[in-house]
Amino acid sequence: MSEQNIIGSGGYGTVYRVDVDGLGYVAVKKIWNNKKLDDKLRSSFCAEVKILSNIRHNNIVRLLCCISNDDSMLLVYEYLEKHSLDKWLRTKSKSSSSTFSGSVQPHVVLDWPKRLKIAIGAAQGLSYMHHDCSPPIIHRDVKTSNILLDAQFNAKVADFGLARILVKPDELNTMSSVIGSFGYIAPGE
Repeated sequence: MSEQNIIGSGGYGTVYRVDVDGLGYVAVKKIWNNKKLDDKLRSSFCAEVKILSNIRHNNIVRLLCCISNDDSMLLVYEYLEKHSLDKWLRTKSKSSSSTFSGSVQPHVVLDWPKRLKIAIGAAQGLSYMHHDCSPPIIHRDVKTSNILLDAQFNAKVADFGLARILVKPDELNTMSSVIGSFGYIAPGE
């Protein structure tokens, strides 16, 4: 995992594109090991593993495995060629400054049919989590950087570090803290 293979970075870690002995690529999220955040990071890591190991849907990113020890925490996912939706929506302002050279092709446009396909795919993934999972799962950090795209622009919901499994039907009304990303938090939170 080297700097030239970084495909994303967030509040909890860095994501790398890794070639698995010529068998193809995977995305590996390396969780930052900061002693001050250790409990929070471990909680986020465990939440993501618990949730993604129990659900399967075409519009939810697949967790392939996890690796954890005292020194590091790694999450290994399927690799999605088109990366995150936010990179495609910001191509005009960041045409060639992306860290990973293969992330966005400047000649490919997200026309309205592609955008609709992406929106429907993301909605289907979220609907599955809310209505078809038992107990339901609330993502709590839906934003364009957490919607990943495969080679055909199919959307997959990703980054379940803040997600929560609802144990009781009325638990949604009792969540007391505001969680998520500024600018994406639902009104009234």
